[in-house]
Amino acid sequence: MSSPTLPWNVRAFALRWAGVATLTLFVCSAGDQLLFAQAGNTGDEESYTISGTVVNSVTHAPVGRALVFSQDNRLAKLTDEEGHFQFKVQRPPQEQGISSQSVTQTFSSRAAIRSIVPITNAFLMARKPGYFQSQGQQPTMDADSSSSAKITITLVPESLIIGRVNLPVNDGTDKIQVQVYRRQVQEGHAQWVPVNVVSTRANGEFRIANLQEGDYKLFTQELLDRDPLTVNPFGQLFGYPPVYYPAATDFETAAVIHLKAGETFAAALAPSRRQYFPVKLGVLNEPVGGGLSVNVEPQGHPGPGYSLGYNANENAIVGMLPSGTYSVEVTKFGEGGGTGTVNLSVNGAPAEGPSVMIAPNSAVEVRVTDERTNLDNRIAAGLRNLVNAMNLVFVLSNEFGRVNQVRVQPPKGPEDESLVFGDIQPGSYRVRASCNPAAYMAAISSGGRDLLRLPLVVGFGAAIPPIAITIRDDGARVGGTIEGWPQPQPGQSTAFFSDTSPTVFLLPLPDSPGQFCKSWISAQGDFSFSQVPPGEYRVLAFDHPPQSLEYENPEVMEKYESSGQVLQLAAGQNEHVRLALIKGSQ
Repeated sequence: MSSPTLPWNVRAFALRWAGVATLTLFVCSAGDQLLFAQAGNTGDEESYTISGTVVNSVTHAPVGRALVFSQDNRLAKLTDEEGHFQFKVQRPPQEQGISSQSVTQTFSSRAAIRSIVPITNAFLMARKPGYFQSQGQQPTMDADSSSSAKITITLVPESLIIGRVNLPVNDGTDKIQVQVYRRQVQEGHAQWVPVNVVSTRANGEFRIANLQEGDYKLFTQELLDRDPLTVNPFGQLFGYPPVYYPAATDFETAAVIHLKAGETFAAALAPSRRQYFPVKLGVLNEPVGGGLSVNVEPQGHPGPGYSLGYNANENAIVGMLPSGTYSVEVTKFGEGGGTGTVNLSVNGAPAEGPSVMIAPNSAVEVRVTDERTNLDNRIAAGLRNLVNAMNLVFVLSNEFGRVNQVRVQPPKGPEDESLVFGDIQPGSYRVRASCNPAAYMAAISSGGRDLLRLPLVVGFGAAIPPIAITIRDDGARVGGTIEGWPQPQPGQSTAFFSDTSPTVFLLPLPDSPGQFCKSWISAQGDFSFSQVPPGEYRVLAFDHPPQSLEYENPEVMEKYESSGQVLQLAAGQNEHVRLALIKGSQ
């Protein structure tokens, strides 16, 4: 029979969809989240049918013209107007009475493999512009040999922010940019991260698409009035400072827009016209072979909106700002990075403030005390490999922008066994290390400061005392099972783990020296942790990892106080727990 190879025109169509949000649906086994396609009776003993429907996760309406395809690109088809799709695929050779020896002989050429390799476990995905991956729990498919395998794939509709920027004169000559930030949780800490920026149309309207469910803040970027009919090049210049929805003058006091999946939010913004004045700041220790990033914030009101730039020819920070007081931070990238900051006042006249001194970023040596007692573990890998395997990082806890993670520098040569954290910018850092089956970090300190409980504070150009790390291998063990977990059907494969798979978290309670750990749940509904650092933890099991598990925020974690279990773990302790699965809607 003919093979289910992907036609060239469908492959080309799939490539054009690259970059669009994708739903990954695993037709294998993973409890009640992942699906396993079994053979259905189609009247052809050598084939079976996989069919299903793609639906909208909010309205549950069918999604037509969605591309459904297998992860190996051997299957691909668009859904019809009712969201239906169907694939007829070949049975495994073993089910046809073909021996493994004859299979090997049959598949002797690459072309033959492409044309007749049967599909046993199909990893199906769906995508369509305007939709995102679904992270909710998928239904369990219970197919038998007398019925076709039918599945349902859900796609999450995008959210939109639309609106209008009302300038004093909306004649189409001025197009202002509108930016949106989203509140995201990274490393258990919430931040405001830029996600999109658009320009208004000639009539001042704007449309920000491709937004996921979440919390957002909206504002306009600065706009200088450059209308040649009204601007005197030798006179006073005017511009529009940022305005934050609905009518705030700084990011902190702006309203939070709570977007649900598929929701459209309408907003109106009205910037005010103000006088702007030239600004120039000199730069000391200018960059060589690297670039400069300039960040401008009104003093006492941190947040994005204002901007200045670096002029390499003049070696100066230049631009224009309205009257006010500002903090200007300059970051030097590349080899020999550095950071500098200066305060600036603009008082109704051009401002030529003090020069910015860029101080080199800090570096700190790591000294490891190895107290592991298992000789095999000590021989298996060096300390550098072990530290890297533990994913030891210092995470900068800034409120805006992306998390800045500082990692151990790579060795400078084959004989270099030193451990150094380099290019550490000024700020407050939290230590993060992943659980590792070989060992755990029992203590981390710098200058007598316990970095498991307290942040590492780095000043501009400051010398940091060496970081002392103690590694042990007598950590606790935690295992368990999930209540009501469906048992896999005979013949099902092992689970395919991903960022949306069922997961168990060990979350250290406040003031606990414990460290964040996670483990996927197996197809049999069990899980295990080894080498867990001693401390007090809350154990939670989710059908899919929540996007906003801000475990460092006690107020956020209050809603989980009645969920999971609390464990007080000591070195060498063994614990077994039985957990109820927290559904995605909880």
